[in-house]
Amino acid sequence: MGHSLRMKLYLLLALLLLLALGSGYWYFQVYTKTPDYAMQKIEQALEEHDKDTFGRYVDMDALLDKSYDDLMEGLMDAEQPLSSEAKFTVGNFTQMLKAPLITSFKQAVEQYVTTGSWGEEAEEGSNQGFEAAQVLEKSGLCESSFRKVDSMAKDKEAGTAIAKVRIFQQEANEEFVLDVQFTEQADGTWRVTEVGNFHEFVLFITKARRAQLIQYADTTAEIISRHDTAMMQAQEQFNSLLSRGTLGSDETRKALKNFMENTIKADWQQRKAELEAVTVPASAQTLHKLRLKICDLHIAYAAGYSAWMTDKKATTIREADRQLKQAKTLEQEEKFLARRVGAPVEGEQ
Repeated sequence: MGHSLRMKLYLLLALLLLLALGSGYWYFQVYTKTPDYAMQKIEQALEEHDKDTFGRYVDMDALLDKSYDDLMEGLMDAEQPLSSEAKFTVGNFTQMLKAPLITSFKQAVEQYVTTGSWGEEAEEGSNQGFEAAQVLEKSGLCESSFRKVDSMAKDKEAGTAIAKVRIFQQEANEEFVLDVQFTEQADGTWRVTEVGNFHEFVLFITKARRAQLIQYADTTAEIISRHDTAMMQAQEQFNSLLSRGTLGSDETRKALKNFMENTIKADWQQRKAELEAVTVPASAQTLHKLRLKICDLHIAYAAGYSAWMTDKKATTIREADRQLKQAKTLEQEEKFLARRVGAPVEGEQ
């Protein structure tokens, strides 16, 4: 190998070495101290369920402190407008709960990072855990999933950066862009310290939930009203059948049996099928289950009354009457729950 060729090889090796050193210096001394790197490590920590790395780049105490205040304010703003005095009173109450609930939230977030799912963040039977789970559900985070980071804007003078993080919220069936703020630390690394528009996110969730509730209320009100009208007409037909004969008549009993099976029972079965096809928001789940239970009781009553037309046993009609009485009792509870969730109550619109 000639001297000239050897010199060229030495120069090439030296250049490659300098590039490698430069790249290493840039990566370890420059890139690792950028908000983009911190964002990358957070995503990696979530994928690998690495709680330690997540905690290194997310200041949980600062994040939860600000997010709790935004959440409570958002929930208050989403309800009917409160007077300044009422808002102050509620605000004082939420501040009393702040420390224990934040502790529970922190445990819940850590569990999410390590397991990939939101679970109970307190021991079973703990009122604190129950309250935290309720508030966490109201935040809308449990039904949200990460999509992508749209952009990262750095403010060198302020030592902050805002990442536009796009998420998908399942309940709203829409995307929302969170303003995730990073703050530069003394050692040059960056940590998430707050979500600048979390208050707006809470309002976004509550607005979507309210729209779903209104849709549920309107759809079920139409179903219930239509079938209640049919039942009023059926009651007139039932009275007419009784007035034209007696229960001692085989012909009358046969007519009543067919009427119960083909009109009363069939209508309640159809009502139940229509209600089961409705999309039910979380806040109306209890009300909806109660409505289906009422349908089951009326169906059981119609079936029992129909059976009595054949077997003529006192136990059969007593059991049928018991089902009807229970249905009437639950109908009062249904009206109470409907008022609580804001759904229309038949006869009170």
